[in-house]
Amino acid sequence: MKKRIALILMVLALLITSVACGGDPAPKPTPTDPKGSEEAPKTDVTDPPAPPSEEKAEIYVLIKNRGDLSFWDSIASGGDRAAVDFADKANVYVIETTADVMANLDAMYEAVDKGANLIITAGDYKDNVAQLAVEHPEVGFVMISEDMTKDGDNNIYCIDFRVSEAAFLGGVVAADIASSDKDNVAATKTVGFIGGMDEVTVIQEFLLGYIQGAKFYDPETKIVTNYVGGWNDPDTAKTQAVTQYKDAGVDVIFAAAGASGNGVHTAAAQENRYVVGVDTNQALMYENDPEIKATFVTSVLKELGNGIYATITRFLNEGLPYGEYEILGLEEAAVAIVEDDHLASLLSEKGKQKLEEAKAGIISGDVEVVSAIGKDQTEIKALIETLSE
Repeated sequence: MKKRIALILMVLALLITSVACGGDPAPKPTPTDPKGSEEAPKTDVTDPPAPPSEEKAEIYVLIKNRGDLSFWDSIASGGDRAAVDFADKANVYVIETTADVMANLDAMYEAVDKGANLIITAGDYKDNVAQLAVEHPEVGFVMISEDMTKDGDNNIYCIDFRVSEAAFLGGVVAADIASSDKDNVAATKTVGFIGGMDEVTVIQEFLLGYIQGAKFYDPETKIVTNYVGGWNDPDTAKTQAVTQYKDAGVDVIFAAAGASGNGVHTAAAQENRYVVGVDTNQALMYENDPEIKATFVTSVLKELGNGIYATITRFLNEGLPYGEYEILGLEEAAVAIVEDDHLASLLSEKGKQKLEEAKAGIISGDVEVVSAIGKDQTEIKALIETLSE
């Protein structure tokens, strides 16, 4: 904000000087560039940003909004926890900026003006980070679920989550349910997946892990896949889920479809079948609707909060490896599935054994989980087709 005021004053001064000298008025700032230039030059940074040695660090976690019980709430939880645990070392602010990209950009500039040492946000706002990182090399930036690293960047650190590893565990669980002799199971060894949109790498990452886990449990397990075509269309998702349950003999559906997934949850209760949640423990959404809550076998967790908390801890204690893109998985406790008494009551002894075998194997490296991260669409789709056979 201070820099914008300074810019306006500078332009006014130039106008006055130009008129007094009889020259043309100074050019106006470019409307699309809030800083008044086409592109600020990259400033060379010898040393990457670090927290102040004596004063408290100023850390801003910029999210879209709270209340989604998923992605943004998970990020916020990591910032909230860090604000309490590191109160003696840092001021940690979790700021809701809405879905408006310009509102987020304004919040970033305001954070910088207030002395931010570190700004954390996610891929929705990658263009804002790209702009601010160039203009303010003294500030550190953390980008979630987006690789923005390139040669010369010395103040952007990117983290991602190998959710294929957690989805692998979800696939093991789903395949065990689909092979059981429960009264409400079709016993066709068929599991389902409903994604929000196709050709979205994170959704394909979930699907790849899910397929591999189901096949790890039993190579004969079949997988039925649909895409809703949007993130907030529960009606379409419900129709697809009912078709999978009734016509394809699916017993468990993994719904990775944002708010559209709510339609899958409803369909599971209606058809007396099962569902796997995503990102957070989605069964908790239905505390007041026990019929739907009971349909959840487990949820595949992207522990964004743990990732944010660990990143802030690292920043305060040793600094961040700027310029790097790190992918966190099961070994780092960055992904997992919900394991509770309800899941234990549903799994067979074979299911419990295969789940433990999968977890240990993934962490040790004995079980390799093929990931979609870093691959193009042609390669990802070929993998999905091959692994589904």
